[in-house]
Amino acid sequence: MAVFVFASTKGGPGKTTTAACIAHHFLREGHTVKAIDSDPNQNLVKRLSKSDVPVEVVEEEGLLAAIKAAQAEAEIVVVDVAGVLTRGMLYAVAAASVVIIPCSPDRNDVIEAVKTQMIIQQAQEIKGRAIPHAALLTKVNRRAQVTAETVDQLTVFKVPMLTVDIPMRTAYQQASYTGVPIADKAVQEDIAALADQIADLMEAGHAAA
Repeated sequence: MAVFVFASTKGGPGKTTTAACIAHHFLREGHTVKAIDSDPNQNLVKRLSKSDVPVEVVEEEGLLAAIKAAQAEAEIVVVDVAGVLTRGMLYAVAAASVVIIPCSPDRNDVIEAVKTQMIIQQAQEIKGRAIPHAALLTKVNRRAQVTAETVDQLTVFKVPMLTVDIPMRTAYQQASYTGVPIADKAVQEDIAALADQIADLMEAGHAAA
């Protein structure tokens, strides 16, 4: 079963919001979904509090066992890790089918995306396999110069990027207060496009294996 890990060594790039939206998307598409929240702040639990997506809080030492158990229960496992560098991040990445690195148009986010990719590279060495991964631009104003600068910097640091992005929308911010799945059509279109690219990334990883 597929394990989608949303990881960044920095808080704030939209990691939890995106993870929650992806979980909702696949549930709406008829898949069985299980979410795992390994962040001590339990933000994913809050984001899914009024949804039908089952979510489990797991401390980092139990993360690998929890992911394995979730794979036996669900077609899609969505894992949100803490926005800091922890062993839990390494464990989650090592078990991932795909790792998505949310990155807002900000120099600090670019630096942390590079650090996150280094963790993925360590996990690849440990597991002896390639782990498909890519940065996802979030909170994007497509007309802003800083967006182009962020793309350029990620390219310089050789961090692969998805071609879709997550633009700034009020609905994403409002969701942080409600825990209700986002019904906004534009958001659902954003996430459907993201889901397609995650699937493509996973398929490419399988083909290269």
